[in-house]
Amino acid sequence: MEHELGTLYEAQKIELQIIEKETKRQTAPKKLQEMDEELKQLKERLEKEKTIFEELEKERKKKEKELDVDKDKIKKIESKLYEVKTNKEYQALLKEIEAAKATNDKTEEDILTLMEKIEELKKDYESSQVKLQKRGKDIEVEKARLDTEVQSMDKIIGELKVQRDNLLSVVSNELRSKYDMLKVRRGGIAVTNVKNGVCLGCFMNIPPQLFIEVTKNKRLIQCPSCNRILYFTDSE
Repeated sequence: MEHELGTLYEAQKIELQIIEKETKRQTAPKKLQEMDEELKQLKERLEKEKTIFEELEKERKKKEKELDVDKDKIKKIESKLYEVKTNKEYQALLKEIEAAKATNDKTEEDILTLMEKIEELKKDYESSQVKLQKRGKDIEVEKARLDTEVQSMDKIIGELKVQRDNLLSVVSNELRSKYDMLKVRRGGIAVTNVKNGVCLGCFMNIPPQLFIEVTKNKRLIQCPSCNRILYFTDSE
């Protein structure tokens, strides 16, 4: 029995390595999804930045057309100054010209403000483009690394399972069945060490006399609390 218990304990250590590798492998798709989502968000932000400065560019062109129209309007009004016959008409035209020029000044200020904003947004857009390209390349490298790692894990997991099964092949069918059942019920941990009267599977105290029996490794003993198979070794 001592040999079988020791073999089970060694198989359990390999089982823990398998669980660790499988957990890492299972997280790979999530990491890939997160990277794809990151790229998607970066692209969406880039498109928003582009849309904003394009809209401002349209507004600038619109105002420039308005400005050209108003300048033509002023020229036409100014040409009428030589045609009026009364001072009252002359003063009215001057006021109209003055109001149109004030409007033009405001439009020109708006155009300059728009140009500054557009220039600033274009710089931000170009900077975002560079960041997106760099991040895209980094993610492609990370994806390739992750894919290689997953393939490597598959190979390692396969090798570990062979080692585990080879160890368990010398264990009795009854003990193997108990091990497999506990492994499923106890999160992959069917066999655990004991230290200072404490089960290292559930960290509950076990009766002193039972602990003494466990240290002998002469018979199958299960934890009264978690039901895991107890095996004693002071080498760990």
